[in-house]
Amino acid sequence: MIVLFDIDDTLLDHEGANRAAANALHRAVRPVMPLDEFVSAWSAALDRHFARYLAGEVSLQEQRRARVREVMDQALPDQEADRVYASFLSAYEAGWSLFPDVLPCLDALSSQRLGIISNGQGAQQRKKLAQTGIAGRFECIVISEECGSAKPSEEIFLQACRLIGVSPRDAVYVGDRYDVDAAGARQAGLAGIWLDRRRTRTEGHQPPIVSTLDEIAALIGL
Repeated sequence: MIVLFDIDDTLLDHEGANRAAANALHRAVRPVMPLDEFVSAWSAALDRHFARYLAGEVSLQEQRRARVREVMDQALPDQEADRVYASFLSAYEAGWSLFPDVLPCLDALSSQRLGIISNGQGAQQRKKLAQTGIAGRFECIVISEECGSAKPSEEIFLQACRLIGVSPRDAVYVGDRYDVDAAGARQAGLAGIWLDRRRTRTEGHQPPIVSTLDEIAALIGL
């Protein structure tokens, strides 16, 4: 068996780092928009334009510029949009940290093969793992930019299984998004576990569901 993990908001507190960096950006650029409104608008722009990047509609740099322009000024020239985003990115990277349950979970699974399947840009996602000190824990790391398909597509899950040399039925995938992670993995034949950190589950969400990574070892029978 191999246990595969998502990165953002599963292992790494992406939302917390994004919020802190958006706060820092607000202080730096001093927009007319109030802080709470600015942070909300920045997060919404991230979701919208990053989805376009994953779909291959825009490049990584184009989606970054689009996010800045949507929240600040549609007329910003490329150089100024890049400068603003660089300021945000510096603060975002400084805020990367693991959730408290990550290292205990990885320690509990130390007898198992472990891997990563993540949507995003390869260099940045690998940098997150390295900067937080856990890159060496994983036998394989599969990133959407590098493999040409993105979750919830079956193909990225199947590519990971082929790379590792296991059947999908011998793989478990853990992620924080029910539709993209758990349902996507299940559709590809893996055992998809939804990490519901915010406890937003409803009757329509099918198990297995956990609230913390502390539950994973027992769930898979260790």
